[in-house]
Amino acid sequence: MSSRTQRIVISASIAAYGVAAAGLVGLLSAGLSFTADQPWRTLNDSALLLMTAALAPLMLAFYELGGRTPLRLAQAAQTLGWASVLTFCVIQVLQMTGGVVIDWNTAARGAFAVATWALVYVGLWIAGANLLAGPWLNLVRWLGVAAGVAGVFYAAGLLLGGVDTGWTTLGGISYLTLVPAWAFLMGRELGRISASEAA
Repeated sequence: MSSRTQRIVISASIAAYGVAAAGLVGLLSAGLSFTADQPWRTLNDSALLLMTAALAPLMLAFYELGGRTPLRLAQAAQTLGWASVLTFCVIQVLQMTGGVVIDWNTAARGAFAVATWALVYVGLWIAGANLLAGPWLNLVRWLGVAAGVAGVFYAAGLLLGGVDTGWTTLGGISYLTLVPAWAFLMGRELGRISASEAA
């Protein structure tokens, strides 16, 4: 492993723990927002922003460590992954600062729909990257596949009917449970890989 790849893996390991921590905060604040909208809604929005942004270093580590995807397809998936993360995060910040108004109670449209479609791709990336990762990834890949599918279900619910659909509820709870668990285990796995290469 080159020194560049090792730095990427170490950064991704740290970012993975960030995803896990933000996801846990997101799950707890989502539950509390049902009892009192604020400050829990803002905390939930912030947690989702940080959780999604911290996926970018993980995307790079998966690309660097390789898998069963041809190079050009892997590059395209990487580019679309970063673009989706950026798109979601920009719209999330705009929503939090009042730059765009989102009606969570109806099917996603406008900026809300753009952010939600970005989340669809993020979920597809998580599932696909784990499924197609090389032998460097252990059984945590299957948790990653499940987490990615949960993200797609969550986004599909938002696209179909907003926050009040069964798909949104089930997908959202699953996404905010499985992604942090997967990310925590990925942090450990990437840390192990980095340590073994440094030894």
